[in-house]
Amino acid sequence: MEVQVLPELPENLYDDAWAFYQETFSDLAILAVNRHLMYRHEFDELMADKRADKYVAVDADGGIVGLGVMTNELDAVPLVSPKYFEYHWPDLFEERRLFYVVFVGASVGTRGAGVFISLLRSMYKAIGAVDGKVFVDICSYNEERNSLPRMISMILGRVAGQAQPTRLDAQSFWMYEFPPPGTLVREERRSGFRERRGGLPERRGGR
Repeated sequence: MEVQVLPELPENLYDDAWAFYQETFSDLAILAVNRHLMYRHEFDELMADKRADKYVAVDADGGIVGLGVMTNELDAVPLVSPKYFEYHWPDLFEERRLFYVVFVGASVGTRGAGVFISLLRSMYKAIGAVDGKVFVDICSYNEERNSLPRMISMILGRVAGQAQPTRLDAQSFWMYEFPPPGTLVREERRSGFRERRGGLPERRGGR
């Protein structure tokens, strides 16, 4: 298995990359309130955008077993405020030493064993080379149920020697119900997660 770093993905890999993306992240459509999944035209545009590097892990047969996208041009990222980073880290922002991981994921099972670590290791090379910082967008489900921030911190800590995570921001979605009079009012809930239904695959990815 090797990880290739490409400014744009060859068009002949678009279909395979899209299939991998769907297989890896499709469950976020029912686990996260915000839309995390790109539409096909958005995905293709990102694969062609040279402002964001594509990290592609392929197996011995040439199949995609891991895929990630990272950029230090924050204007290329929809719904991220470059002004926030320019205000808080003006020097790093001007020098393009702030990196955003759009998504990163690996196949589940033996076919993708070690791929997620290899992808993060490869991504860190660009960050470490300029003494930069990296940030990711993680939904509540992946934070609370899969401990993804902690897992990423552990992997990057092994790669870099030390990695210290900081929560930059959070947004919560609240639902208000209207029970009939006389109904016992339950305590406020801080999570609307249901137990995982059968048929949903285990995920190894960040988004």
